[in-house]
Amino acid sequence: MWAWFVFLACDGPADLPPPAAAPTPPADRPGIQTPPLPTTCLHGLDPQLAQRLMELDTLSRATLMGGGWDNKREAKLGQSLLLTLKGRVNVRQDPRLDTLITRLNLGGVPLRFEYTALVFDEPQPNAYALPGGRILVSEGLILLAEGDDDALAFALAHELAHVELYHSAAVYQRLWATQGWSEPAWGPLLALTRHATSATQELEADRLGAALAQRAGFRLDAAEVLLDRLPPAADADLTDLFGEDLLALPPELRALVLDGLGTHPSVEARRCAVRHGPTLPL
Repeated sequence: MWAWFVFLACDGPADLPPPAAAPTPPADRPGIQTPPLPTTCLHGLDPQLAQRLMELDTLSRATLMGGGWDNKREAKLGQSLLLTLKGRVNVRQDPRLDTLITRLNLGGVPLRFEYTALVFDEPQPNAYALPGGRILVSEGLILLAEGDDDALAFALAHELAHVELYHSAAVYQRLWATQGWSEPAWGPLLALTRHATSATQELEADRLGAALAQRAGFRLDAAEVLLDRLPPAADADLTDLFGEDLLALPPELRALVLDGLGTHPSVEARRCAVRHGPTLPL
């Protein structure tokens, strides 16, 4: 479902070596720093586990923002992966999405990238964030929004927030550290990054995404309207576009993904996160 972000890869760009000493991200667009998620929004989650996950996210983000990640490398990777994705599904531009993502880009908050949005053919409501600021929205999610641009803008902003909070970069940094790029199993890595976000990361993306959408002039209540329309998290399974790749993961990584599917935040928790968005810088 669209709350999961994805990095898509199959054959992998051969010209991307492991980032041994990645340059510091551009000083003017290092990513957005936000205060911790309120504990009142952890409905249905184990408090100690949630706290630990948030601490790990904060540490990882501080490391990446401090020079452990390169925005230019990420953008180059995203371009290669977009070409790979186009070999799997039909991807196209949409004037409506162009308008919405432009408003988010011009919302007055410095972002890591200039984001773009594309539509892909899939009946299920999904949205994916590619490296470097490309967001893909399924036909199913557009239908779920029922013509409400404000609701669709929240979906885009949610995926944008995952990138701004370095959730995606942390996954790739972890993969580089454990596997490197010598002989990458791109399909399984695709599946891992498709499903490996934690419940607290989803809540953080809801929280920041709603704040970014509101800052760009979209209605805040539209976020909750869209959340209420989403199918149950229990509907997430291994039968999607990347299911076979997921089953090819090593047992320990496959267990990580299955744990993530089982701990997706409740709609109640997500509504709370939307209502407790951070105060964004002027």
